[in-house]
Amino acid sequence: MDLETVLSELHFEPVIGKAVAEKIKKNERLIGEIAETAYDGSDFDFPLCKRMPLTRLVVVTYILKLKYSQYKAIGASDAVIWDTFGDVALRANYYWKRNGKIGISKEDVIWFRHIMHVSIFKIGVLQFQDFEMLYLDEETIGEAYMKFAEEQKKELPDGAPVINCHIQRDADISLDLVKESLEQAKLLFAKCFPNIQYKAFLCYSWLLYPPMLKSLANESNIKRFAGLFSIIGACNDSKQAMENLFDHGKPNASDNLTSLQRLAMEHPDILGFGCGVIRI
Repeated sequence: MDLETVLSELHFEPVIGKAVAEKIKKNERLIGEIAETAYDGSDFDFPLCKRMPLTRLVVVTYILKLKYSQYKAIGASDAVIWDTFGDVALRANYYWKRNGKIGISKEDVIWFRHIMHVSIFKIGVLQFQDFEMLYLDEETIGEAYMKFAEEQKKELPDGAPVINCHIQRDADISLDLVKESLEQAKLLFAKCFPNIQYKAFLCYSWLLYPPMLKSLANESNIKRFAGLFSIIGACNDSKQAMENLFDHGKPNASDNLTSLQRLAMEHPDILGFGCGVIRI
């Protein structure tokens, strides 16, 4: 896979694509050297995190040339691969909009470890990750972040193979599109990981917090999305909700607020974080 094709398929904002192409062309040897150890280490303390924002983006883009063949090797289609890699452009474009600078954040670098491990796929409107069941409770993580029923933990044990669902910022989660994504994900994971018998779809998200869902109209896409899951745990951690609802994680007086944003401002206590599963 050549760099020109990668840049073309990613659909960066023109100014971003130009800057990335120029930096690679000027310093390809150095970029290649940085790429070799970019994701070395553990505990998310990757060497690439210590680089400047533009260098982070350039190196991740450069690595995608190699990851394309690895995704192809396990059976992913070109459509799925480019949709998956498109998350790089999505986050870079958002970083540009938010900061007025070209690059990606340290958090973005850490998130892209899933692409580096060839474990995440964009299928339709959702992202899906090869994963093992993880309960965010005191027994598993040493912190009483959430509580889960013992019956639930016996039915779907910690460490069981699951497909972890992620929702990108501003994704269209219309019910029919979500259902189609789930069905296509079953097919793709059976093809790419034939030796794994997945037990469920898993989703940790602010979209699955029961107090917020009770405040939404029945026709709400969020409420319909959440209705597909059995919600098995929740906590009042509103950080992810605020980050997704408001730029910079807090409301701005100049924003043209949506009904959900207004509701969040008037009743911040309804925001939180939930865990849901769909048995396969």
